[in-house]
Amino acid sequence: MKPGLGLGKGLGALIPKDVMKQERSRQTSLTGVDDSESSSSIALIEIDKIIGKNPMQPRQDFDNARLEELARSIAIHGVITPITVRKHFDGYELISGERRVRASKLAGLQTIPAYIIEVNTNAQMLEIALIENVQRENLNPLEVALGYQLLIDECGLKQDDVATRVGKDRSTVANMLRLLRLPPEIQSELRNGTISMGHARALLALSTEASQVAVLSEIVTHDLSVRRTEALVKDIELGRKKVEKNGDIVQGGPVRRQRIRPEIEGENHAALQDIESSLRHLFGTQVRIRMKNETQGSVDIEFFSVEELERLLELFTTLDSKA
Repeated sequence: MKPGLGLGKGLGALIPKDVMKQERSRQTSLTGVDDSESSSSIALIEIDKIIGKNPMQPRQDFDNARLEELARSIAIHGVITPITVRKHFDGYELISGERRVRASKLAGLQTIPAYIIEVNTNAQMLEIALIENVQRENLNPLEVALGYQLLIDECGLKQDDVATRVGKDRSTVANMLRLLRLPPEIQSELRNGTISMGHARALLALSTEASQVAVLSEIVTHDLSVRRTEALVKDIELGRKKVEKNGDIVQGGPVRRQRIRPEIEGENHAALQDIESSLRHLFGTQVRIRMKNETQGSVDIEFFSVEELERLLELFTTLDSKA
């Protein structure tokens, strides 16, 4: 990746300060923009000259109702935040701002304000588009997860690098990436907003796809809250309820006591659950504490790729050096 572009610091690091001053002036009066089309500048460009969109665009879904709402706002106030493009032959290739372009067309605009920057690779285009969308909170959780995975695959970044680029905790990035392991039907419901990120996290605790899909059906059919979903997942994990082959969830047999022996339940049980939660946050992955007796047991830390194992080893090394 070309050094000096300032990727990962937001678009402000890509645009010279004098250009940012021009942008502030433009927000006061859209017609006062210097329409020069030089690289690393802001200009009013013709929408018809945008001849291609970012092939690495992380956004996949465009809500028509919200698009029309944005179009009405643009018709009154104009486009407040410029899109980002790069020169492409006699026109421009869109890097970020596809939603604003679509809404501007609906509003009948002929021109749109744009940052024109030099970007040489698709990896750089992906990084800029993802960072802007994440900073603007424009993506649904699954789109964010796919964007993070693309940064890993296309840019050769590790999870820690992705976290630094987008300004998120490493555990947040790791948890988002885990969403990509959910079955397609669950990913679809998360994408369209039928279930929330909290529901998805609860479903990840189940060990089989059949159980995950069965609980998804319960969430949708009975409009389960995240708290009720977590309780149902726990009942299935402990055997209080079980998933039949046809997907029905029925009463289970005697409660399994695998994690904690009866004599150390109660307050100690709750304390260990709190410790599990803290360790999950620290390691950014699933953690289970299994007690053999009142003072002995084991801690299971899950990983789902060689890269994730390497990340955990690096984290252990860091923690050991601070001990």
